Amino acid sequence: ALYLIKKLIEDSDQYSAVDTVIHSRAWIPASTIIVLCLSGLIVIARIGRPSTDQPIIQHLLHPILAVLCVLSCVSSKPYDGYKLYEVPISTGHEVQLLLYLQHHRPSIDIWALNKLGPKRMLVPANLQKTVEHFFKDQHINYTVKVEDFGKKYSVRQAPLMQLEDPTFLNSYPTYDEINDYLVQLATENFEWIRFRIIGWSVEGRPIRAITINPDKQRTIIVDAGIHAREWITVSTALYLIKKLIEDSDQYRILHEYKWVIVPLVNPDGYIYSMETDRYWRKNRRRLSDKCVGVDLNRNFGFRWDVGASLFSGECHPGFRGYAPFSEPESRALRTVFDNNPEAELYINLHSFGGYLIYPWSYESTPVANVGDFKQVGVAAARAMWHYSHQEYKVGSSAEILRYQASGTSIDYAYSVGIDYPFAMEIAEFGYSDFQPPTNAIADIVKESFVGIKELVYAVRKLKTQQKG
Repeated sequence: ALYLIKKLIEDSDQYSAVDTVIHSRAWIPASTIIVLCLSGLIVIARIGRPSTDQPIIQHLLHPILAVLCVLSCVSSKPYDGYKLYEVPISTGHEVQLLLYLQHHRPSIDIWALNKLGPKRMLVPANLQKTVEHFFKDQHINYTVKVEDFGKKYSVRQAPLMQLEDPTFLNSYPTYDEINDYLVQLATENFEWIRFRIIGWSVEGRPIRAITINPDKQRTIIVDAGIHAREWITVSTALYLIKKLIEDSDQYRILHEYKWVIVPLVNPDGYIYSMETDRYWRKNRRRLSDKCVGVDLNRNFGFRWDVGASLFSGECHPGFRGYAPFSEPESRALRTVFDNNPEAELYINLHSFGGYLIYPWSYESTPVANVGDFKQVGVAAARAMWHYSHQEYKVGSSAEILRYQASGTSIDYAYSVGIDYPFAMEIAEFGYSDFQPPTNAIADIVKESFVGIKELVYAVRKLKTQQKG
């Protein structure tokens, strides 16, 4: 069975037929696999060694059960029959129309709602006529990019994990691998790294933060994975940690700061996204028989209830929760802000889009020092353009995204005194997906590191100018 696992992972090109079956499903949790395998072993033990007078089916049970231990998997969320539409959006009015549509049909998944330009919508079969009639009535053009998303989804993605990839540049790490990696780093570098639990998820999983240079006074906060399906943000945070630790001599300016990094804010959602519904966004709060999840980036306690009527439904992907900080995950991140009121920079990692967003998100009125934010953001955008020719736009949510969002982490961070909070929507590199192929991870996280580094340099330069 172990050899079979090894062959399926290492030689997926050679066994493409089996590979297609495997990648059309999500692996069940390890605990369930263990139960299934133990059950199989019990059956084998009861059968004993096959003899010549046993029925042929008993001769076959040994290899069959071994294979079942490997291929015991449950269907991920079925996307059979879903269509992926692309809609050219050029005005704020059109954004509001899509928000209205999603409010009344929350099972419609609008990707990268926070951007103008071509917008993609994943629509179940029972709503496709409704959506197309809506487009026609509102004089909105559209194209169907994928007729049956389920078929494409089943074979598009390479294996999520590859064996022995400690850098995570060729794979998306599991929750356990993230924690093991952080523990290892903290153990090997205990003189200048701290590793602690800042809270617990809805389902009881620890949410961990790693602090680099804990004795420094100037502070930078970074978080990732607040939205479950945005796996590339977690990879970016882990790469940032790696660079800060392994290349400390090369980036001496970065080590003038204490770094508090939370690489996975939403562990329950992340695991659910990997194992069941790849496009899951929220946490895993059970709200009712039909509805699960709160959008953690609408749950922070600053202007939580402003302009949020469109996101009031429990089943809506942007549901803000029943109260500010109702969710343990957002409360965990709040402790980081409360414990580091002197922080000069906060970076909230998201995907995908190519944006550097600063407060305010809840209203169109700019912050008082909007010029400083633009100066910092433009410097980072230029650095990333020179590195990879990926374009980043800089501005507030209302300014460049044409819609307002309440209860966001960057608004809360700014309200409690963090100098420069930014939401960094990582560029899509042409893939237009929340989980780019594994062969694109390295390019994306390296470019994101360039942007993060330049944000630090720009804030440092600005602070020096202000003192001078």
